[in-house]
Amino acid sequence: MWIVKTDANAPELKANSTLVNINETVQLTCTHSSETIVDWLVQPVGHWQFERLLSTAYVNNICASRDAPFSYVRPTCSCMGATAFTCSIRVVNTNNNGEKWKCAVAINSLQILSNEITLMLAVPVKNVTLIPAVPTISVLPNLAISYIRCVSSVGRPAPQITWYLDNRTPSNDSDDVDLSVNSSSSTVADVTTSILTITPSNTYHRARIFCYASNGYGKILSDITPEIDVLSSPTKPTILYKTVIVNTIYVIANRSVSLECNSSGNPTPNISWSFSESSVINRKTIELKWEQRENTDRVICNATSFMQPTNQSPITQYSSTDTVVTILHPPSIPKCAIGNYSIAFAAIRAVKNETLTINCTSKSNPPPMSYTWTLPAGMKQYGQQLTIPQVVSNGNYTLDVNNAMNATFEPHVIAGNANIILTLDVLYPVTIRSIANTTVLLNQALSVMCPYTPGNPPETSFTWIHVTTSREVGRWQTLALPNMQISDEGLYKCKVNNTMTPTGCCVQPAYDETMFYVDVQYAANIKRFYATGFENVPNITVNESQTVILHCDSEGDPLAYMLLINNTRGGNDLLSEKYSNTISVSIPHTRCEYDMGTYQCRANNTHNTVQQVREIEIKIRCAPRPSPFLLPVPNVWTKTNSSVILIYTIVAYPLPSVPSAFVWRKLVSDKWLILNATNRLHIQISDDRLQTNLSILQVNEEDFSSYTVKVDNGIGSSEQAFVIQAKGEPAMPKQFWVVEESATDNSVTVEWIPGFNGGEDQWFVIRYKQEVSEHWLYKNVSENITKQSIGGLVAGTSYQFKMYAENSVGNSEETRVLTLVTRAKSDKGSAPPVGTAVGGAVGGTLVVVILVVLWKCRNKFKRNPDAGAHYDDLFKGQTNASAVNTSSEYEDYRVEPQYTNQYEKFAETSFHEYSVVSNGDADGNSVNNRVFEVSDNDCAVDKGDKFYVNLV
Repeated sequence: MWIVKTDANAPELKANSTLVNINETVQLTCTHSSETIVDWLVQPVGHWQFERLLSTAYVNNICASRDAPFSYVRPTCSCMGATAFTCSIRVVNTNNNGEKWKCAVAINSLQILSNEITLMLAVPVKNVTLIPAVPTISVLPNLAISYIRCVSSVGRPAPQITWYLDNRTPSNDSDDVDLSVNSSSSTVADVTTSILTITPSNTYHRARIFCYASNGYGKILSDITPEIDVLSSPTKPTILYKTVIVNTIYVIANRSVSLECNSSGNPTPNISWSFSESSVINRKTIELKWEQRENTDRVICNATSFMQPTNQSPITQYSSTDTVVTILHPPSIPKCAIGNYSIAFAAIRAVKNETLTINCTSKSNPPPMSYTWTLPAGMKQYGQQLTIPQVVSNGNYTLDVNNAMNATFEPHVIAGNANIILTLDVLYPVTIRSIANTTVLLNQALSVMCPYTPGNPPETSFTWIHVTTSREVGRWQTLALPNMQISDEGLYKCKVNNTMTPTGCCVQPAYDETMFYVDVQYAANIKRFYATGFENVPNITVNESQTVILHCDSEGDPLAYMLLINNTRGGNDLLSEKYSNTISVSIPHTRCEYDMGTYQCRANNTHNTVQQVREIEIKIRCAPRPSPFLLPVPNVWTKTNSSVILIYTIVAYPLPSVPSAFVWRKLVSDKWLILNATNRLHIQISDDRLQTNLSILQVNEEDFSSYTVKVDNGIGSSEQAFVIQAKGEPAMPKQFWVVEESATDNSVTVEWIPGFNGGEDQWFVIRYKQEVSEHWLYKNVSENITKQSIGGLVAGTSYQFKMYAENSVGNSEETRVLTLVTRAKSDKGSAPPVGTAVGGAVGGTLVVVILVVLWKCRNKFKRNPDAGAHYDDLFKGQTNASAVNTSSEYEDYRVEPQYTNQYEKFAETSFHEYSVVSNGDADGNSVNNRVFEVSDNDCAVDKGDKFYVNLV
């Protein structure tokens, strides 16, 4: 079994020639580097594989061959050495053409093949065929073609083909053009095909083309030499009028013209005429006549060639020339338009005072040279367009149009003319006159007439519109609305219209309108009064320092006069006012003292019989505190046996709810004791629980002390201190007596115990006189003296003594009169002075006399107020103390009944209603030991002595 292999160690097979002629010998040589035995293999024509034909060996210097079983013509084989072998095929015939040979060696049982050699039989070219086989090849100029080819007969070696163009000289080869460079060849099965690619030009026309084939046995000419036919498109036609080439001509309408058309090309073109109306005439010469319908016409001469290039689709080529024929004709009747609207009738309409522009056109050739308008007044206006800047009156407007026609042939000049007459009718709109603004009361009827001036045409329509609602409310000249409501108020419009139809426009309604205002008035009404955040609450409670914004909305026409009132203390404090339907005010940082209470919104206008009022009550949470409008009087002066009221008015919310919320205390021996009501001490709380009073009746010395009142409402408390101080006439000195042991012939000593000073610094006045005298002498003694010596007395004389205390408020009662007889000069001090008995007997009489004198003086001073003492004006300016009745005693401290349980909220001066005690004279009184005489006859008092006179 052979294993075939081909590798680098394969034998090499060579032939002296692989292309041989018939009957020639071919020698094959097989060599190998080492092997001495070779096999010869052959693949005859028509076989599909190689067969071993014989083997040749060189053994022991002997060359030997052995045939294989395969039956075939045996070659003659020999040895050229130990490793080179030859085989010769003696007579080659056609059966050997295509025969294939190999040689092989066996190495290690492997058959190693040589290269392959094929034997080919040489064949001369016999003929060459040119395709396409036509006598004439039609081509398009300058268009490359690649369909001309020459095909040789079988030939070995491969035939070569060359191409030539005969330059229309068949008998002369010297001017032939070699075209081989433009060809490409290929050989298949010993047949060579050459394709020629050329771009014919017009110079190729009528020339012939051919080819030669040769493979070493002579040149063979192609079987045909076709002629080149170069096709050409038609030339641009020329149009002639009487042998003259024309481009444009001018003719009079309805006159005849004869025209001719020429064109050349390969093949010869067909001539036809076409016209603007799409008609066609197929001949070279035509005769035409034009009507007046068009100004110009195009006459086109068409040249058409139908070309059939070889091996291509047919092609139709065209060429044309046109001539413009200008047809001359006179102007047509003018056609007029207003805007885009064509005037169909001679009568036209235009709107008065508007600009009217009429454009007219007339067709003619040449175009009209002039448009002349003749106006109603005879004036002229030129141009196609008639412009009337402001249409005013009716009239006729005439337009004349002219042109001049210049023809190429006789007659050369002809004039043309046309005209039209237009009649103008002036339209004008209806106009309206103004309507005054109207006022009507709510629920009353409204009747208004729309005044107008008719227009042209005079037919007029009316439309009433409520502008505010865009509602149509009437269609007659008079607007009648029976029951006017607030919604009917507003602008009203009366529109009048007549319909004008100006020429050049569609129906044009002409409108005029006037507007007026109908004011439906009604009384003001407060719709709501509220605080922000409390929209539907008439009573609100807020925290102190919270800001409250009040809003009040009203409706009314005319606008209401609106006020926001702070009525918290009945003072009608104006917070804001304006003419509006809404008003608001901000109360920032609300305070109990000033902002808690009732607020009012008030509104009214001219139609209100009663002012509208809404209220909101504002409560402000706060701890008790003194009312700034009725401040407490912390220091109160009064006198004994009178009455005094301590008043504490507060501001607080919530209100102190129980009686125990009000606690009065008194300072007793450095201790604060709670006060309870007694027959002489009353504690009162007002009904609104914003005031408490401590009333003390018949004030005594123990009542002059410090007091406090504390009020608590659960949020906080407030405490107020009061001091009741004495301020009255001093008490009469006590135990006034004459120290008898101290009596001398010219002096005595008196002693006394000071009484209550009435809350003011007091001094003492000692009065004395001889018993028989009518003139009293005074001696002033300061407060800190309780014993006084009186000198300058007459010895052995009876004297009377009495005294009283005095302060800035007044003086006390006088003591009883003491009578004492001074010692005689002879007395040695053993006998007591006479005085006591006389004092007891005479004292009453003297007191009566003194009172009578004082009464006289009192009446005198009443009659002469200017002579009044310093205390006459003690209560001036006090609310409840009369300045006319200047008593030397104070009025009792009192509160008028109507204010006993009422908390006065507003008037800052109202606290005087409860305060009838004056601080008195602030000036200090200097008291010296001075003696003054008082006349018993006239009670005369020096002006300088008024300070010490107390006659009331």
